[in-house]
Amino acid sequence: MAASHMGRRSSPEAGEFRMEAREFEYPEREFGSPPEDPDEIARVELKISNVIQLFNTLDPAPFYEKELDPDAEEYIYASFEEIPFDQKARITVYLPLPLISHEVTENIRMGVANHFLYLGSLAGHALSVQWRRERLNLAIGIVFLFFCLTISQHASDIFEQGSLAGLIAESLIIIGWVALWKPVQFFLYDLWPIRKRRRLCEKIAASDLEVKPNPSHL
Repeated sequence: MAASHMGRRSSPEAGEFRMEAREFEYPEREFGSPPEDPDEIARVELKISNVIQLFNTLDPAPFYEKELDPDAEEYIYASFEEIPFDQKARITVYLPLPLISHEVTENIRMGVANHFLYLGSLAGHALSVQWRRERLNLAIGIVFLFFCLTISQHASDIFEQGSLAGLIAESLIIIGWVALWKPVQFFLYDLWPIRKRRRLCEKIAASDLEVKPNPSHL
């Protein structure tokens, strides 16, 4: 599946799932509150007048391998963010009755599943790459911090006694701790949104999808 996420586009054909254009970055929100009924199935509904509204028309891949329209993708993702992760969900696509067939239903189901599996794999790959990088950065930062602490303890021996030696010692301690800022930020904060995105994309891909007649077109 092509990955042409250069930006959001707003189309008048985006129908009821049209959302404001923005870059490919989802707001960070926690999963919704636990459901009152654990067996309740949450519904994510899309009403469209044509199947092509769901997909990126610039993607030359076969129909069931096309990437979703950015507005449709963002609407589905944002809707699933509001659903507790352990609650089952079902995607319902409403189409005019004459457009519904077994082939259309299967193509939509495969297209949505393939698209979010692809996004999940991208998030997993990004997590793996950043995990290796930040572990290396952490090791380098610890070594550098040890070096700075060692030098700061001997600053008075290296430099003349006075305010300059104290200033250099304090500066080295601060610089050493600052060197650990990026890997610490990753492990404390940046790691979890990427894991969440991967898990949520995998959940969307595995969720049931049904196609029903649009009541307004009956």
